[in-house]
Amino acid sequence: MFYFRDEEFRHLDQFLNHPSAKAMAVYGKRRTGKTRLLTEYISKGHGKYTFLYYQCTSYDYQTCLKDFLAVAMRLFPKDIFLSSMPSFREAISLLSQIHPENLCIIIDEFPFLAKKNESAPVEFQWLIDHGLGADKLILSGSNLSFMKTQIGNLEAPLYGRFDEIMEVRPFTFQQVLSLFPSAEDAMKVYSMTGGVAQYVVFFLEYPSVQEATASLFFSPDGRLIREAPNMLLQELRDPTTYEQILRAIGGSDKSTPQIAGLSGLDSKGLSPYLARLQDLQLVAPVANPLSTEKRKQRFRITDALFRFHYTFIEPNMSMINALREKAIHHILDHRYQEFIGITYEDIIRNSCFQYALDHVIPFMPNTTGKWWGSVCMDGSWQESEVDLVAYDDHHLLVGECKYRSKAAGIQELDGLKLKAQFIPSKGRELYYLLASKSGFTQELRSLKDSHVILIDQI
Repeated sequence: MFYFRDEEFRHLDQFLNHPSAKAMAVYGKRRTGKTRLLTEYISKGHGKYTFLYYQCTSYDYQTCLKDFLAVAMRLFPKDIFLSSMPSFREAISLLSQIHPENLCIIIDEFPFLAKKNESAPVEFQWLIDHGLGADKLILSGSNLSFMKTQIGNLEAPLYGRFDEIMEVRPFTFQQVLSLFPSAEDAMKVYSMTGGVAQYVVFFLEYPSVQEATASLFFSPDGRLIREAPNMLLQELRDPTTYEQILRAIGGSDKSTPQIAGLSGLDSKGLSPYLARLQDLQLVAPVANPLSTEKRKQRFRITDALFRFHYTFIEPNMSMINALREKAIHHILDHRYQEFIGITYEDIIRNSCFQYALDHVIPFMPNTTGKWWGSVCMDGSWQESEVDLVAYDDHHLLVGECKYRSKAAGIQELDGLKLKAQFIPSKGRELYYLLASKSGFTQELRSLKDSHVILIDQI
């Protein structure tokens, strides 16, 4: 099955139908379905265009060129002189002369061709500027750092050459929710996959989410048990230190000193590694926008599959190899519920803008994040945190998210109000939000306070 890509199809239509658009970049995380998107689009047939689709499978320029020419000759068998073309530049410019309109050339996994052949991006720069005629070119790739450099770096040969740029994103939680019988199942799947299309589809192949989890992650032959480290190997020459950092961060937010202590690495040398992991969209700093103590910055693994792997799989490989699927009952302990709870927090936090549109909250925030700092509780100062802050110049919303089997009540609201006293509101009007998987006590529901917002559905 192929799901949820109507918007991307419309974007491709827009590019093809624009008379002066020549080149488009398509990028996204691995396994989000870029190749499937392009091949599905081609298979549906789109008016006057003929598609020459080629997927790079080698870093070797001549191998890619030979394979590309073979595809071109199958599509245009009468153009036998294509076989003698010495470069992509000459081959594509000749194709554009012979077939001066209605041809769309798609180079999928372009980074394979270009990453180790510095002249390749220059060739395609020339083609976009001079060699395409009325034909069109789509360059697609999963190597995020390479593609984003080509798109956004002023010094990159292809900078400014793309008339359309499309990021193929993972499914949203709401999309995942529509595929599974319960919100509980959808939350588990989303927490482990982040909505990455191929992973979500894997889960749909099993009778239950638990059986899928056991087979995919807790069998030595499971399709996802080595997915995270294998992806690191594709991006990094030596992933050893990066894996130490990822394992140290695990399933919860960590400060630089905490990462250093858990990984055994020098905190002063962590910055370049953390920066590289951020470039790969695997790790990100956690926003604490109302704090004045920037030195207490924390980091989180933002890629759901990596977060699951380095929390539960990597530290327990010996048990998994010995017990296989039976290991799941020993490894997914109470921390698994906490792990899912962090995803629940993210969903609620990211929904704040929609809540504002739906008038669930009475203002449109311009900033969202978390808050942590020191609070005085029971006569002593201690570190505490609030799951959600969202604010504009005049309003501040603080919130707690409870992903548990017990209904939230007045006690949780009082605890939130206590912690909120220590958040620097700068005179903003204060609102309180409680989100609860299991709903709320009748006492809390009966509370008549326009500054208290209750969320029990996602």
